[in-house]
Amino acid sequence: VATTPVMATFTEGVMPSLIASGDSSPRPRERFGTGVDDMWRKESALHAEARKTSRSPLDPFVDACLQLTASFRVYFKFLVTMESLFLSIISVASVLLFSLYEVKGQRLAVNVSWAFISFAIVMPLTNSLNEAFRRREEALSLISDVKAYLLSYYQGHRDWDWGENGRKRLPANHVSHVRFIIASLVTDMRDLLTSPPTARQIHFHTAKGRMQRRKMRAIQHEISARCCEHFDRVSLAVEELKYGGMPGNESARLRQYVTFTMRAWEKLKMIKRYRTPIATRAFARVYIFLHPIFWGPYYAYLVEQMLNEDAALGDAMISGSTAHKAMANVYACVLSVLTSLAMQGLFNVRYRMEDPFLCEVGAGEKYAGLDQIDVGREFAELMRSLCSEFKDADQNEAGGGPSRRVWPVPSECAIAHLEVGSALDVQTIIHHTREERV
Repeated sequence: VATTPVMATFTEGVMPSLIASGDSSPRPRERFGTGVDDMWRKESALHAEARKTSRSPLDPFVDACLQLTASFRVYFKFLVTMESLFLSIISVASVLLFSLYEVKGQRLAVNVSWAFISFAIVMPLTNSLNEAFRRREEALSLISDVKAYLLSYYQGHRDWDWGENGRKRLPANHVSHVRFIIASLVTDMRDLLTSPPTARQIHFHTAKGRMQRRKMRAIQHEISARCCEHFDRVSLAVEELKYGGMPGNESARLRQYVTFTMRAWEKLKMIKRYRTPIATRAFARVYIFLHPIFWGPYYAYLVEQMLNEDAALGDAMISGSTAHKAMANVYACVLSVLTSLAMQGLFNVRYRMEDPFLCEVGAGEKYAGLDQIDVGREFAELMRSLCSEFKDADQNEAGGGPSRRVWPVPSECAIAHLEVGSALDVQTIIHHTREERV
């Protein structure tokens, strides 16, 4: 009568063994990979590196200072623009006009409500900024899909086998050709996504912008057409595997990877090509530049209140002094400039996020990339993976295929010991994956 196997009980520090009731066969050999628990217990190299920094009681103060310094740096980088300069000049001129100009001894001062500013400028800017951020998050998800599906497609061509080393029936250098096609596709994707924007207002409403748009669009159409040709070759490469004997279910899976990649790529192109409504951008920019003029009387009212407070206290000499008037006007001018720059800052952030893909053309654009997608770096990681191969997978002319430590089937598995290395010189790609943006 056959006996029922009894599940072994494990205790810490004891190797699991296969024990069956009434079975006197020798214990199996020690399993490979018993150090998994030790691997998990080992401290991360990142954590170890972070703890090398000396700690002191002043660290919270130092960190606060560094955070404040970094915030000011970002603040000035987003605001030091020609538009900000023009806006500051308009703001100061408006305050001085309504504060210093008097009619029959009375300033043109009135306490203007700020409800219109909140409704016409601030709320639309914040809503459109949220929409631009949502577009960036969607683009991140799509780029992740492109990377995952293309790498899986390449691994299918490089590693998948059928029957008794069926890959030997494939033509020579099959894997190298597939790698080159995918690398060409990824390069053209990068060039199209990181191309300078051509959907700004100036590209539709100025002669210079329309000319630049026509030239850029012609190049973009050429790159897009090349991408379609690359996808055609990618599709035919699956048929070459089928000619070599790959089963239909596996080739169907590779075609599914191609379909998912094409769908993600088309969505990325739509995000690149189309933006949020141009009209809202135009309204926001115009209102930001006009509001200091129409709200100048408010700052004149503020100056008047500051001077009248001292007069009400009986200090008429200080109230009427030139120094006091100057200080009141300086304060009003600074407040007006800060208010205008706050709106301009929101507009600049939103303006940069309109195109979620980092464009490295021109030094003035690079700092905005801290919030944009570094397409070059993301695709460089994919390119590096595309150039990887198992070091001893050289049993057929097509390239790739089973490693010598896997086929013919060995008596003991050696997959964990397989070495992966770069099949090509990719120093430029590796440097791009490690390059930091500042």
